[in-house]
Amino acid sequence: MKIQLLCFAAMKDFFPAQWDLHLEGVRTLSDLKLYLQNQNPKASSLLKISRFAINQTIVREEEIIFDGAVIAVLPPSSGG
Repeated sequence: MKIQLLCFAAMKDFFPAQWDLHLEGVRTLSDLKLYLQNQNPKASSLLKISRFAINQTIVREEEIIFDGAVIAVLPPSSGG
């Protein structure tokens, strides 16, 4: 499955701002979060408190990822 990952704010300290990924064995956002934690364990604490959007809609971690999705990782910004 191919997705585009967009990282904002402090998440760009750990991953590229825009990243094309070819994923195998990743079905849900929870799986993607684990994949990203394995790619950069230093991002784990920020990933735990970040929200995710698929094609500009905020979704929960159990959301199924589909081929061609644009997924944004949205860490909390200053002020909440």
